[in-house]
Amino acid sequence: MNIRSSIELNDRSIEEINLTGVYFECATTVSHKFGGWPEIRIIPIKYVVEWYDSLKVGLKIKAENNMERALFSALYFCHDTYSGYNPTLIVWIIQALESFYGISSNDSIIKALKNRIFLHLGQTSQPKKVNKKINEFYDYRSKFVHGDMEIMRLGGDKFLREDYIDDYNLKLIDLCDFGATLIISSIQKMIIAGAKSVGFNETINYK
Repeated sequence: MNIRSSIELNDRSIEEINLTGVYFECATTVSHKFGGWPEIRIIPIKYVVEWYDSLKVGLKIKAENNMERALFSALYFCHDTYSGYNPTLIVWIIQALESFYGISSNDSIIKALKNRIFLHLGQTSQPKKVNKKINEFYDYRSKFVHGDMEIMRLGGDKFLREDYIDDYNLKLIDLCDFGATLIISSIQKMIIAGAKSVGFNETINYK
């Protein structure tokens, strides 16, 4: 399912948003692959709209807090204008995750993100498998942004059918679907709880 939205300005209809629903369609498959983690729910659209309205995002152009940064980042990797999978989607998905979980550049990023994901979404029955996938996710992003990744020629996969091309695309699709599923589950939990933001505090108690 795709979502299209347009606004009317000066008597002209201007398309504003065209979102793909492919990540929602794949989320249950990803969850099943990891033993039902993270949990993916079916939430009535009414509750989703009420939750979003409570955030008072309105017509803001620039995100002002972590939740808005996460939601605005999601618009980029769900925008159907960039149809198909490409490595830049990984960057936007990680931007959404780190914004949602309040990860700063001063944190030990992967460790902090894992800890907060498990706190928010609960523990998984397959911790080694999930940890490995998160590491793989970040390794892919690192190779891309630092120029170490092998890049396919734009449009090249339309003309050739080779195993290495299929492997390249399948890995990218697998990682994008995994990261997007984490975001979907994280936001769904906020909607169900009626929460507008989430904070994490590290404490120590001596007894």
